[in-house]
Amino acid sequence: MPNQRLGNAQFLHQELQIRLAQRTVDLLTLPHGLNHSPPIQNVAHLYLKYLRKLQDMPAPTTDEKDEVFTESLREILLNPTSIPMEVARGISTWRDDRREDLGPMETQELEDALIRFFTARVGLRLMTEHHILSSPQACQIQSERLLRNCKINKQIKLEQQSQQEETGCIRTKYDPVLEVEKVAKEVTRQTVELFGVCPEIDIRDCSMKPNTNFTYVPHHLQYIMAELLKNSCKATVQTHHNSSGTNSELPPIRVVIAKGAEDVSIQISDRGGGVPRSVMRQVFQFGFCGGSVSNEDWENSDFGKDIITGDRVRGFGLPLARIYARYFGGELTVKSMEGHGLDAYLYLPRLGDACEHLPLTVRASPGGEVSLPNEKSSAVPLDYKNPRNEVEREARRRQVLDILTKRAL
Repeated sequence: MPNQRLGNAQFLHQELQIRLAQRTVDLLTLPHGLNHSPPIQNVAHLYLKYLRKLQDMPAPTTDEKDEVFTESLREILLNPTSIPMEVARGISTWRDDRREDLGPMETQELEDALIRFFTARVGLRLMTEHHILSSPQACQIQSERLLRNCKINKQIKLEQQSQQEETGCIRTKYDPVLEVEKVAKEVTRQTVELFGVCPEIDIRDCSMKPNTNFTYVPHHLQYIMAELLKNSCKATVQTHHNSSGTNSELPPIRVVIAKGAEDVSIQISDRGGGVPRSVMRQVFQFGFCGGSVSNEDWENSDFGKDIITGDRVRGFGLPLARIYARYFGGELTVKSMEGHGLDAYLYLPRLGDACEHLPLTVRASPGGEVSLPNEKSSAVPLDYKNPRNEVEREARRRQVLDILTKRAL
């Protein structure tokens, strides 16, 4: 529908400017000095560059101008700079320069800020990817797959194109079992490449009723499953391989998939020794690295690559996986039995008319308002206040946001 697409492009032209400005504010107001880290500053400047590019481009009013707009979005999306990698470098540099560790409250404040930033970034990328992939030139774009180093996407696209309907980056009649099988094959290959062996990944569809009417975003599920399976494979090999020696002696990893009326639920169970309770609260923290894979081995194998983008970012796998799961109202939890193994539970809602599961501070954006809690924003409860985050930095946040968004709004 050309007319609808043109309306979508005009909305996106304005909304992306607002969200880019907001993400810049998020970065420039990160707490405890993290905002002064050079890599963080580089990302903020990159977002400002994107913002200026969109501000200098008029809103598309014809199909030809929409093509130009779409090509500009494509160039932005294909920028080789990895935002998660730069943020990870920023955190690492910031920690190296600090003389003392943060307390529990300060750590949680920093985690909350990073979660807000990356959750909102998922929405920013999803809107951009969807507009590009739903364009008339989508066939050419799909051949590059936008996401530059993802081998598994190309394989899945060829094998499933005739079986599942795809609209932009959203796929209807989506088969999560087939998707998990493809991810498992790629993770097995990567594990063998790094460790020489890999436990069997046993995938079972335990749905009581066959139902293929599941709508989801494929690369979200791919990322989540790849991270969970790689963690299970690594733990299993490191726990059992030193004393055994062959694949057949490694305990298998069990994946159970159940398609219900409301959710698609996936359980991943391993016997990789589990995680101590004292460490469990850290597994979803940004920058936390478990296991003992050397940096050299990590850099020289595909095992350390993000299965979607091909980037190598340590300590961001589980936090980002949970953000992807929660984005449309799902959930990711882990339960550990130290000395035995770990179970991960992934719940994915059937999208239908489900909306973005955004933090309170960004829910007002689609209405054309700023993403800050105030008395004029109906999307944010009036009693939503966090003295440590908002009162102390409110003036600065508003000042920066006014400067960045005055042309966008």
